Amino acid sequence: MKKNLLLLMMFLLSVNAFAQTKTDLQKLVETEIAFAAAAEAKGTKQAFLEFQADDGIVFNPTATNGRLFWTNAKESPALLAWKPSRADISSTGNLGYTTGGWELRPKGKTDKPAAFGQYATIWQKQADGKFKAVLDIGVSFDKSAIKPVWDAPKDAGAGEKSPKTKIDLGTLTDIFSKKNLSSGYFNHLAEDAIVLRDNHLPFYGKKQSFVELEKLDKDFPPDGFLNFNASISPNYGNMMYAWGVYQLKQKDNSVKQWNFMQMWKFRENRWQIVLDVLSPVKK
Repeated sequence: MKKNLLLLMMFLLSVNAFAQTKTDLQKLVETEIAFAAAAEAKGTKQAFLEFQADDGIVFNPTATNGRLFWTNAKESPALLAWKPSRADISSTGNLGYTTGGWELRPKGKTDKPAAFGQYATIWQKQADGKFKAVLDIGVSFDKSAIKPVWDAPKDAGAGEKSPKTKIDLGTLTDIFSKKNLSSGYFNHLAEDAIVLRDNHLPFYGKKQSFVELEKLDKDFPPDGFLNFNASISPNYGNMMYAWGVYQLKQKDNSVKQWNFMQMWKFRENRWQIVLDVLSPVKK
């Protein structure tokens, strides 16, 4: 009896030790899963209000305060369901991202999905140690992309905490000012990058993205950037992100605009784009 009790105590102590040493990446993924569960249990509006940072950003039609947007949004029976398929976190453990497929069921859980797409959410650790969403963006397409297989970068959560090579707004805008995609944008795209474009299933990896984006983004670069921003801080270690709007004037003088978001990671002694999202501004 005493032996069994001793074994039980040792087991409980080991479980407690494991819980205390849970990685920031695990905490981030658990937060994302809890976010999706809250949407199913409480509704999309309440879930976003619960998991959105006070200064969090959503795009409607362009960057706006997420809490303000969801506070003013009407309650709806529709279920926005999603599941993360990739996540990563900075070397300092306080900035990360999740991405995966989403689907919309207009009348609730038992309804058939009527819309599909993929989202990208950027998370930041708050003063209380919890992760909150600081940016949320996505694209739509006509098939489900909710994947049962987990796809994680090999270097997830790892890397230099103080990269020697610095990056700033000037460097970022210069990358997109180059007329040749190969020497500009593609030169910075990671080999395992995920690229999201509206009306297209996700592009996985640099090779597939190169082929597909040469077709889609042939008019790149845009005429100019609007509200170009970047969140760059030594506290983020080997990660940073940029967002904003860029526009392109067509031959018929019409103007197109897109919201964009990019997650950058310092790898192999240089900054690389690991997640790239381009979503049309819907008037």
